[in-house]
Order: sequence, then C-alpha cells, then structure tokens
Amino acid sequence: MILSAINLFKENAPLSEVTILIPDDPLLLSWTADHFRSLLLGSGEEAGINAETLSGPEVTADDLLSLAREKPLFGSKRLTWVTQAEKSPGLLEKKNLSELLSLARKGLTSIVLEMPEKKAGPLDETVPVYRVGLPAQPRQKHTELLEWIKLLGRKKGYRLDEGAAEILLRAFPEQFGQISSFLDKIPGQGDGKPRNVTTDDLKKLGLEDPLESVFRLFDAWEKNDPRFYGQWERFVENGQSPLGMLSLWHRQWRLYASARASLKTSADLSAFSARNRIPLAVAEKIRSSAGKMTKENLRKGYSLLRETDLCLKSGADPSLVMVRFFIGMSSLSPGKGGVSRKTIRTGR
Repeated sequence: MILSAINLFKENAPLSEVTILIPDDPLLLSWTADHFRSLLLGSGEEAGINAETLSGPEVTADDLLSLAREKPLFGSKRLTWVTQAEKSPGLLEKKNLSELLSLARKGLTSIVLEMPEKKAGPLDETVPVYRVGLPAQPRQKHTELLEWIKLLGRKKGYRLDEGAAEILLRAFPEQFGQISSFLDKIPGQGDGKPRNVTTDDLKKLGLEDPLESVFRLFDAWEKNDPRFYGQWERFVENGQSPLGMLSLWHRQWRLYASARASLKTSADLSAFSARNRIPLAVAEKIRSSAGKMTKENLRKGYSLLRETDLCLKSGADPSLVMVRFFIGMSSLSPGKGGVSRKTIRTGR
C-alpha cells in the first residue's frame, strides 16, 4: 500500500531502515529530506558528514549491500539517499531489497530510495512506500493539503488551528510559497515556544476568509448587481489570488450544475446540503439560482472557467484575464434571465 508522506511527520511515526519515496513534488520532497536528516542525524556537524546522496545509475545493489554492512565513520547513524533508484542494477529484485532491509536493521545505516510509482508500487510488500505529493482524489487532496499547511506552520514555529489552515488553503490554493510569505508576517511568541494561530490572527493581518468575500461576490453576481465588480476588487485587496478565486468559482459552478440536475424535493435539498457541507439556507439559494440557469449557460460557464484557468497558468496578465472572466460571467448571471447568446473568450 502506498501511503502519503505526510504520515512520516506524525508524532512518534516509525521510520523504516529502508524507505521508498515517490518524488512527485520537489518542495514536499525537500521537507521530507530535512525531516529524515533531523530525525536520524540531528542538526550538528555530524548531520552533514553522515548524510550522502547517491545516483541510482552509478551504484549497484551489491554496492548498497556493502554500504549497509559498514559502520559510519563518524557518529552513530548514517543516512544514504539514492535518487533514480530504479536505475540501480539489481536493486529492484525483491531478494536484494529484502537483504538490504535486513542488513540495514542490523547496522547503523538508513537508506531512502527515490523512484517513480510504476517501479515502487510492486515493492510495497517488502519495504514501506510513500508518495511525496498530493493525491488526485479531491477530498483526500484537501485533507492532505491542510496537513502540509499545518506542517509548514510548525516549521516556522506556529501551531495553526483547523480554521486558520482552511482559510490559508482557500486564499492560496496549493501555493506554499505565498502561504509561507504570509506566515512570515505573524509575530512569534518570543520565548521559543510555538505560537497558536487562529482565524482571528489572520483577520488582524488583513486576510479575510475567501468564502465570506466570495459569498458576497456570488450574491451580487446572482442578482446581476453592479457591485459584483467591487466585490472582486475587495477580494484582491485582501491579498487573495486569482487562482484562489477561480478555484472557488469552479466549486460554485459544480454546485449549480449538481443542484439543477438533482434537487427535486425538500429531502433532496437536505441531502445536498449535508453532502456539500453547506448550510441549508445556502443550499436553497443555490437551488433557486440554478433553477434560473440553462444547460447552455452552465456549459458556457465551464468553458469560460477552463479557458481562464489556462490563461492564468500560462502567464497572461492576471488583472486583464480576470476582468474578461467577470465580464463573461456577468453575461451568464441568472439575474439577467434568458440564455446568453454571446461568445465569451478570455484570451491574452
């Protein structure tokens, strides 16, 4: 079974003497490497001396077996990290991997092997395999993102509560660099102890929960209210990103499509509310708006969202792209009534 690397950071999580990592995300991989070095070698001079990185194509299984038999020159532990381990001759043979694990357990060397999932998957019965990256399944991805954000907070000396982590994720989706920069604005305790960070702390620094500002924005959009554009400006002024906004709009559009297709009775509404973790009143509002939208407008909205996402990720001017996006979305507002006949594009 392939596990998430976030499990390695849990308190008292056991470390195997031989571990396989699937290096999907370079940043998370660097955090994981730091974690291994810290746990196994500490932070003194010995940490640098007793950590080595080898390249799979340049070492054989026999080389690693010999290394596992040796004692470290200095200190009590050694960490050997092998990149492209799948290219190490003979290493993927289960008998060699089992022997390597046995020798490492008897000795003082811990070995980490990086390799792609295709090669790592069949080996998970021999040694533990962890994915250093985010899963594709949305709910699991959301849960793991929150854990990585909390970990980033701990690395900086903060203990983020669930609400604070959620707001940071909504404001800066999958943007650890921006989250890191924002966390740097929070003053520390001054006594070396982790500081608890709550939603109130974020608000004091001007970071509003995107859901609050987005709720006002959607409310204005659904009513075809000109203040719709002002709500977007407020969203930006709060330091939140266009991609963050687009992510929330994707979610809202899915809710409209789902509500239009599935909400027929009051019982359906309750189930819809629970399934999407939104208040019943919000679910009713979504149902009402979705009922005024046509399949054609929903289709155009999805097309507009995809095109805007592509433009933002390909380096187009975010301000220009988002203005065009909102002009396009304005023409699809249920407050206008009828079917939009406009062709909407958000090119560079």
